[in-house]
Amino acid sequence: MEKRLVFLGILFVFVIATLSLVSAAINQTSETDKVENAYSCLNEKVQGNCAALSAEEKIFSLLSIGQCRSEILSSSTNDECWASSGSSSCKLKTTAEAILALKNSNAGNRVQAAEDWLLSQNRKPSEITWYLQVETPEASTCTVGYSGLSYSFNILEDKTLSGNPGPGLSISVGSYWLQISPNSYDAEFEVSCNKDFMTSLLFKKSLSSTIHVFPESSSASAGGLTKEKVESLCFSENNICNYEGSLWAAFVLNAQGEDVSAYLPYLITLAEDNDRYLPDSFLYSILQSADNKVSLLSQQIGNKWWAVSGNKYYDTALALQPFQGETLTEKTNAKQWLFDVQGSDGCWDSGNIRNTAFILSSIWSGLGSSFSGSSSSGSCESSGNYCVSSGSCGGSIISGSTCSGFSSTCCTLPSAQLTCAELSGNLCSSNEICSRGDFVSSSDSLGKTCCVGDTCQVYSGGTDGLSECEQKGGVCRTTGADLNGEESISYDCAFQGDACYISKSSNSSSESSTSGSSYLWIWIMLTLIIIAVVGIIYKEKVRHLWLRIKSKFGKSGPASSSGPRRPPFGFPPSSPRPMPPRYPHTERRILPQPSRPNPVQRRPERSPASKELDEVLKKLKDMSK
Repeated sequence: MEKRLVFLGILFVFVIATLSLVSAAINQTSETDKVENAYSCLNEKVQGNCAALSAEEKIFSLLSIGQCRSEILSSSTNDECWASSGSSSCKLKTTAEAILALKNSNAGNRVQAAEDWLLSQNRKPSEITWYLQVETPEASTCTVGYSGLSYSFNILEDKTLSGNPGPGLSISVGSYWLQISPNSYDAEFEVSCNKDFMTSLLFKKSLSSTIHVFPESSSASAGGLTKEKVESLCFSENNICNYEGSLWAAFVLNAQGEDVSAYLPYLITLAEDNDRYLPDSFLYSILQSADNKVSLLSQQIGNKWWAVSGNKYYDTALALQPFQGETLTEKTNAKQWLFDVQGSDGCWDSGNIRNTAFILSSIWSGLGSSFSGSSSSGSCESSGNYCVSSGSCGGSIISGSTCSGFSSTCCTLPSAQLTCAELSGNLCSSNEICSRGDFVSSSDSLGKTCCVGDTCQVYSGGTDGLSECEQKGGVCRTTGADLNGEESISYDCAFQGDACYISKSSNSSSESSTSGSSYLWIWIMLTLIIIAVVGIIYKEKVRHLWLRIKSKFGKSGPASSSGPRRPPFGFPPSSPRPMPPRYPHTERRILPQPSRPNPVQRRPERSPASKELDEVLKKLKDMSK
């Protein structure tokens, strides 16, 4: 028996594993088929029709299926920049997108000319305020030199500053930093102190309280010298900083190997005012910052799409473009949503060429090899390597191999996904939840989830999803006692650290209801106790009464209808007689049955128990006289 159970268990595991592999293969085949359908649909819409397409439709068609290259090259202005559809002036975004599409199209001179044009469109933004920070472990005297002159100031025990740092600097509100005048942004500041010290630059948006620290800092021993200089630029159109154009220009130039650090303060500082452009996608591509990644992934709506600009197809493609070669839960969910809403022809958004091409080049770049030509000998994927975004290579970078789409780097290994600790999160077990934070993907979250923005809390709610507090009509929260006539009650909440708050009127009615229920149970218990005591005292009489009742029902009680009726006493149980066979045209004759004497019925002797019962009944009858 045990061997059979072991065999059945092994067989069950084998069947489950086989079904899982088959299901995975079917799903992979299904995904490949759907992506190929999308590439086929896009190719049918674009091929032979490039001249009628808009600038962005041409650019993303070249990115995804390799079409419209000549039309893009012929539409440039002065062979160095591109205008958007309906415009005659060069645009930062359109030019940056054209560079991205042409980078692997044997148009090196035109691409270099376009990069030079982008770099020439810079200016200093006026929206940023800069500070010079000087720190020492104890009070000290420092000097700062700039514009050919030197000035002294003091750092006091409480880290505040005093003195006269000169016309280009002023002691900030709070007295902890030196605010740099816009007229001195081009100056180089040389700092020296009589104690060990460190210098760095801080920046913030004007009229904002959020301070950002420039990633690079300098330190020196007592008497040493450090140098700091403000590097703050933006990309401009019509001599005005253009945020969306700056995002695209910095992203593309960084992918081309240019240093874009001077543009980052502007992009970081004004990000919150320009969230409709999804700046975290560009900043994560450039900086590979965990903060940008968490912020970007947390903006996914309903585990399906992104929609910051109002176009969820475009925004979803933009949000996922930094994760080429990565496997993320958010990416998997978005792909499933895209398959659910994919048109019957294979395209997305009712056949929108730009959005379909953007989705393919961002998420499934290179999969449509028969259309994009990504299977050429010089391509990265055909060599068994991975195309990833700049700065996210998990192995060695392969030079000389081309990558299609937004991927700019050919790498031997896909991106090494960040751990939960690197994301400043906490790993939560299956019985824990991140109640006020966000769940994000991490490389070490197998079997667990990474909670960012809060601590993991044990969920103690019921199976119906309601805690004891909520079942009683209360509300669980961390603070808020005595709000709107509420008071704190010691009912359990689903999350540790939460307290239960309930209105006093509800609590009073609940208490009265609970009190009434408690009194009812008390009366029931008292009644049962009294019955038990009476039964013990008069147990003999109760026994006699029970025997009398039992004998009464035993003699004249109704016959049970559930079982078969017993034959009369003295007769054996009857069995059904078989039906005689019927023959056609045969006369039936009934033969008389032989007579048998009736058996003598004897009156059964009464059992001792019956005799005892008669005696008891007789005594009871005598007692009643």
